Amino acid sequence: MHERLSQLFDRYYRKTISSEERTELFVLLADPTLEETVKTLILASYADNEQEEMPAAASEAVLQAILGKTVTMIPKPRRNLLAMRWTIAASLALLLATGAYLLQRPHTAAPLTIHLPPPAATPAGNGILLTLANGTRIPLDSAGNGQIATDGGAAIAFKDGQLSYNPAGGSTDAQAYNTISTPRGKQFHLVLSDGTRVWLNAATTLRYPAIFTGPERKVEIIGEAYFEAAGSATTPLRVIVPTQASIQVLGTRFNVNAYTESNHVTTTLLQGAVRVAAIAAPDAAVVLAPGQQARVLDSRKIAVAKVDTESVMAWRNGNFNFDGVVLKEVMQELARWYDIEVVYEKGIPDIRFFGELGRSLPLADVVKALEDSKVHVKMEGARKLVVLP
Repeated sequence: MHERLSQLFDRYYRKTISSEERTELFVLLADPTLEETVKTLILASYADNEQEEMPAAASEAVLQAILGKTVTMIPKPRRNLLAMRWTIAASLALLLATGAYLLQRPHTAAPLTIHLPPPAATPAGNGILLTLANGTRIPLDSAGNGQIATDGGAAIAFKDGQLSYNPAGGSTDAQAYNTISTPRGKQFHLVLSDGTRVWLNAATTLRYPAIFTGPERKVEIIGEAYFEAAGSATTPLRVIVPTQASIQVLGTRFNVNAYTESNHVTTTLLQGAVRVAAIAAPDAAVVLAPGQQARVLDSRKIAVAKVDTESVMAWRNGNFNFDGVVLKEVMQELARWYDIEVVYEKGIPDIRFFGELGRSLPLADVVKALEDSKVHVKMEGARKLVVLP
């Protein structure tokens, strides 16, 4: 059992753990007979490159956070690297305070998931906007069910929050590109004319033809989207991230993250195969297998790694996944979802988070959770979050 815990802990830390293994890990972490093994694993995982050990008090704080007990913050050490390591205690406290996985020591050693009541206020967001080829803008938040437009030879229908395209006969203008944009705080689902299904995350723009014509089906994206591509032996689907990456779809299910504030584009494959290339180096492409993620680091370099696809797809399931995510990236996601501005009063604290949060949480609850975990913040007005030193 000790050996199995070590294996699962390592996979969790490296973000290669499956959902079944994650549940098994939480069960083992809640077993009081494994407490010393857990502390040993914490010490081993967060020691620095010079093999300097984390003080026992720090590992104890982490352990108590995992077990749902009160977290005592550790005094700031002299070395920045250890400061980064020790802040996992605060990160786990955030996880526990906001109702993701809660690990306690009940009579039965099993993980407990808290189901929060519906929030009093929902995340912010303006309107989802469809722009036709002729420049006509259609706000979809106020659209009723039924056909809402005809463009480029396609009848555009809206039903129950989903947009779909169907050939309507007549002219099929290859240049009839439509654009759909989601604001901060909202997601959207549409079906393209070839049957490809696309889910758009918040603050995302997708540009696509009303009807696909020519030798390939090409769409452009800025932001994040999950695709379930319709197959075609003669016209491959290509997803373009302008100036950065080109993704040729050889299979069906994949996720693309290409927000402008990031310095990279990530493509994660769930099923089938995709070929990823940097725009500046199209010949240096990689073909992904399911469970792999390609990260276009700059105009020419691509890194490939095995990832936990469930973590990548947490946004589609109504969650934030913050496993191993630094504070800056956490704040970027919160800013997109709650439509807030994040300001750092004196630099960005070196904190790394682990766990998942529900996207239905009101902003006030998230702010309180940050404060409870000793990540000091304050709201200035309704939409400005200041991170304090």
